[in-house]
Amino acid sequence: MLLLVVGLLGLIFSIKGRSKGVSGLMVGAFVVMIVTTAAGIVWQFVLLNVPSWSTSNDLSFDEIRWIFMGVGIPLDAAAVLSWLLVAIAVVKAGRPPRRPGFAPHPGPADYPTAAQPGFLSHPPTQQPPS
Repeated sequence: MLLLVVGLLGLIFSIKGRSKGVSGLMVGAFVVMIVTTAAGIVWQFVLLNVPSWSTSNDLSFDEIRWIFMGVGIPLDAAAVLSWLLVAIAVVKAGRPPRRPGFAPHPGPADYPTAAQPGFLSHPPTQQPPS
């Protein structure tokens, strides 16, 4: 239940943060987290019927084990995927945005400090005619 709350809050804050440059990957990560958590909660309710499955002889214990693996592994994989997407989005958020076609703005250290040989350090100024 706590993951559902975390997923909902994360989704709300990441959608609000989209206007401030938050990655769409973060929104997707929280959507995956919410869906996975909701499916896990539904699965817990389905598990309440497991004793009736075995007593009615509809399913053997091996078949029930295969069902558990068939549902449990994708749920765990989706949960890991959601946290991996969150981690990737956080790492991406720490880097400056890259705009294709534009060179990064040079900082003060990228400009030459002295005049190059053969060039004046300051361009000559024009004198008004007298």
